[in-house]
Amino acid sequence: MNSAEFAILHDDFVLPFSSNTTTGWSAIIDIGGTTITDLTAAIGANGVAAMTSDNVSEGTALYGAKAFQLTSGKKAFIECRVRCDDVTDNAFQFGLSALTAVTNPEDLWTTTATDLVAFGILDGAATVKMLADKSNSGSTAETGTLSMTVNTWHTLAIYYDGVNLHGYVDGQKALTWAQASTTIPTGVALAPFVGHLIGNDAAPNTSYVDYIRVVVER
Repeated sequence: MNSAEFAILHDDFVLPFSSNTTTGWSAIIDIGGTTITDLTAAIGANGVAAMTSDNVSEGTALYGAKAFQLTSGKKAFIECRVRCDDVTDNAFQFGLSALTAVTNPEDLWTTTATDLVAFGILDGAATVKMLADKSNSGSTAETGTLSMTVNTWHTLAIYYDGVNLHGYVDGQKALTWAQASTTIPTGVALAPFVGHLIGNDAAPNTSYVDYIRVVVER
């Protein structure tokens, strides 16, 4: 629960929305893309945000308000449960972004964003990667030791211990980014986001997000 010690967001995507009525979120949707709440898919979740794109280098993203701030010396935890129908030709990222630009889904986690912390997969590999940028110094990436599997639910998590970043896949640590203190956007208002981008495959690809939660120590 929200308290004097922690600010918390948890969205289980059980309230119906369409691409034009995204309750509590703003959407970036490329041509040929859709983002809807799917309450009927028998894929092991109560409700999901189904993010679909059907053309090369196109995708969708959801982002909230800039309501969270990372603070040096204080902890933060960001987690989502996701299932992708392609894990080598898709990018899927989630985390916090300064929303420097919101024209394209990837604006939230690429060098277009001045400040960000993100985790997931990038086009070309199923191995997880963590991204971080502070004050537009140039987003850097750290590759983890674990991978996502196609059509499989994975719980991905970002943990900031007040100094360094850690990434988890299904409760197992995939990386510790010891040098990340120089690239973590502390003291900046950041928005939670989830984003899906197709790679070179023009076939429709979908990422299903079961939930996202953010817990930040005040």
